Amino acid sequence: MTIALVRLADYLDSNDIPIDYQRRRRLDYSSLLPHELWLDICRRTGTSPGQGRREQIIRCRLFQRISGLPTEDAPGYRKVDEAPFKAEAARAAVLQTPELAGELDRVARDFLAAHDIDDEPVIWQPPTSLLDGLDLPGPDLARIDIPHLHRLVRPRKNPVQYAAEALGTTVEAIRLALHEHPAPAPPPTKSAARATGQVRRKARQDVAKETFVRLYLDEHQSLNQMAALTGFSRSVLTGLAHEYEVPLREGPQDYRRRGTVERDWLIEQYVHRRRTLADLAHKKGMSTANMARWAKTHNVPLRSRGGASHSQALRAIDQASRAPRILRPALGGQGASERLSRFAAASAYPSLGAAASGLGLNMFTLVAQINRIERELGGPLLVRAERRRPMTLTPLGRKVLRAIRTLQCDAQS
Repeated sequence: MTIALVRLADYLDSNDIPIDYQRRRRLDYSSLLPHELWLDICRRTGTSPGQGRREQIIRCRLFQRISGLPTEDAPGYRKVDEAPFKAEAARAAVLQTPELAGELDRVARDFLAAHDIDDEPVIWQPPTSLLDGLDLPGPDLARIDIPHLHRLVRPRKNPVQYAAEALGTTVEAIRLALHEHPAPAPPPTKSAARATGQVRRKARQDVAKETFVRLYLDEHQSLNQMAALTGFSRSVLTGLAHEYEVPLREGPQDYRRRGTVERDWLIEQYVHRRRTLADLAHKKGMSTANMARWAKTHNVPLRSRGGASHSQALRAIDQASRAPRILRPALGGQGASERLSRFAAASAYPSLGAAASGLGLNMFTLVAQINRIERELGGPLLVRAERRRPMTLTPLGRKVLRAIRTLQCDAQS
């Protein structure tokens, strides 16, 4: 041991040391690794940020790496709960990956540069060749099988202690070895990848800003279409849009600015030629949702499964436009005229039960249809029968009945 110390002293006396540790120890470390920067590093490296203690430990270790002082002297060192703090520090050694180590080195260089220290390495140590030929006490880090160490520490609950026992060395030797040779991170689960930002990082690699702009702005693809194309979710792509400062389309108020669809053309293509909205949207260079908005703007009914044909729907719209104003809210949808006719017929009976029996209808169906008309017209049409009092029309019901009679007369003429 004495020979090793003499060799080290001789080396330091005869060589310039590239780091001025006296100057470094006078620096203000209170701004080292701000919280926002730590979160950003975690997102970029896929590291779990922890609950606060882990961040403090990383900051303390970074302080030690830059200043050469013990971690206990770092700002924010938790002396109150020192035991759990040290236990978490032991686990933190395993969490450090090559990617995280590289980011922390960059933070250290930026910190030194901010204090006008740009001519020194982050760390330095004398060459280990000074110890050649010496039989020194303690573990030899060079004899630790690093790949085997990495396999040992990843799946364990107490990885550092387990690895030390398995390799026949000390806990401190394992920590030093992991500090010099961080273990690669294991493949993350899907939930872990989302939580640590690895999905966003992969999306950033696969969907660069130029690609995003081309798909979203130039080709007018929707986020859903881009999600199907790229394999990333809509929420991930939304995050990329904010990151790339690409303004997202705002919906119905925005789609008109990206091309015009004439009503006559839409009716000809969609109604008469039976082309799909997706086909028409592709032709116009917009999303299917935007084409559907144009159909709504032009009052062109969309085809639906099991719904009325286009000709029927268009006739219903035309009939509603010519009907008395009071009836128009109830003339939307399939079967509107039939519902109104049934209400008019049922109003002549003393009760809805008698009306259903006389008209050959299921009572629940008749009640449901009249309830729907009342909702659409904004008020009750009938005063339901009670005991010996027969069913009667409300003032609104009488107005509606007169309007229905007028509509029926116009249809027959």
